[in-house]
Amino acid sequence: MTILTSLLCNKNYLVKNRIKLKDRQQRLDLFYYRDSSFMFTINPILGVQVWNNDSGSVYHRWNGAEMMFYGGTHVGVYASLRDNYLSKSITAPNFLTQETGGGFKNPTFGFTNKDAVEYSEMRGGITVNGSWWNLGLVKDHITWGNNYNGANIFSDRAPSFAQLKLNLQPVKWLELNYFHGWLSSKVVDTAATQNYGTGTTTAYVPKFVAANFITFKPVKNLHLSIGNSIVYSQSINAGYLIPFLFYKSLDHTYSTLGNSQMFIDISSRNLKKCHFYFTGYFDDFSFGRLFESKNVTPWSFKFGGRVSNIVKNVSVTAEYTRNHVFAYKHFNPETTFESTKYNMGHYLRDNAQEIFLQLTFKPISRLWIDVAYNLANKGPDYVDNRNDKDPVTGEPLLYSYEFQEEIIWEKSAYSFQARYEILNDFIFKIRFEMADVRDDTNVYTPERFQGKQLTTSAMLTFGF
Repeated sequence: MTILTSLLCNKNYLVKNRIKLKDRQQRLDLFYYRDSSFMFTINPILGVQVWNNDSGSVYHRWNGAEMMFYGGTHVGVYASLRDNYLSKSITAPNFLTQETGGGFKNPTFGFTNKDAVEYSEMRGGITVNGSWWNLGLVKDHITWGNNYNGANIFSDRAPSFAQLKLNLQPVKWLELNYFHGWLSSKVVDTAATQNYGTGTTTAYVPKFVAANFITFKPVKNLHLSIGNSIVYSQSINAGYLIPFLFYKSLDHTYSTLGNSQMFIDISSRNLKKCHFYFTGYFDDFSFGRLFESKNVTPWSFKFGGRVSNIVKNVSVTAEYTRNHVFAYKHFNPETTFESTKYNMGHYLRDNAQEIFLQLTFKPISRLWIDVAYNLANKGPDYVDNRNDKDPVTGEPLLYSYEFQEEIIWEKSAYSFQARYEILNDFIFKIRFEMADVRDDTNVYTPERFQGKQLTTSAMLTFGF
């Protein structure tokens, strides 16, 4: 008998011990129970978002359910299932958008709209914690790197993936975050693929990622973080389950041909009302090649700041991002910095830069108003082929690619957004964006959002 069935069959849970509405401190749940050693809640998830401009309308609807329970003081469990439907696809691995991707499939029986896509998203996990540690096995998104408009280390652009997570805070001035993830490579394993005559069962190459982030807090409100990660394939290596190692060196030991990265993050709130930050993502970093005259620097940098309460309830944000050529790329399709073909880093990927400015005003409780300007552009999308040589010099062609030799995609946009939380987790949002998008390749932006467009979007959602 399941926990939910037990609760529904026991009158004490439903009547005698239930929390009265007038005594609740959180939102109105579909079902909520709590006693001295146990808490359980379950709620529906409902939402719809509509975009409209001169090219027509697109809508996204989602529905599902979420649950959470705590057992004692050390164990927590959560789960969230959403079924998603988009009348037309507005996010894909190649699109330059911050919309989270999914494992799309075209609707089958009962759907007349053949341009639509649908997918389901299951997130959840179980966590165990102590006084200074937390360990979890979860399927969820991971976001690393300070930002206000898209992280450049790990972002939530890619679909969620299963991961073993660890957080350690043994003292106030030191913290370790680590995860080992099971990714989706979408690279066909021809040896394991089976053909039964009546159909083919496609197998994919196993793909994994391990990453750590160590944060030092030498003084109050100053966080200095350094970390590294590796994407590898084929089979799990126990060495990558050790949370605090430098994985590139381990890769040299085992010759697993992994794709390694390093990153730093500096965050300061030492000035009153101010937050300043810098994040760096270093793909294929080598101290030996650092001072070579001919070198590839596939790095990404982001810096910015926010000043809050310039006047009461008003804040100003400014952020700049620069992704060099070949940042987030790798020649081996089995170990790219991707999951389900979506880049796990910055949404603009390599050879790109962005300026983001925003004014935020909170006139009343539960209402946020944002006015923003965004300018982003991207240069040619070169292939990471390390065998290509310059016919004149004989040098690898990788050395000849300059940052943004030309601009093949650019977007400038002014936007106004209002977000109002009607009740806890019951949110209405409306957004107006005047954008000018130039896409020479016609692969980075859906046609309905190209050119000069005033796009209006509205969203109503209930649930986490």
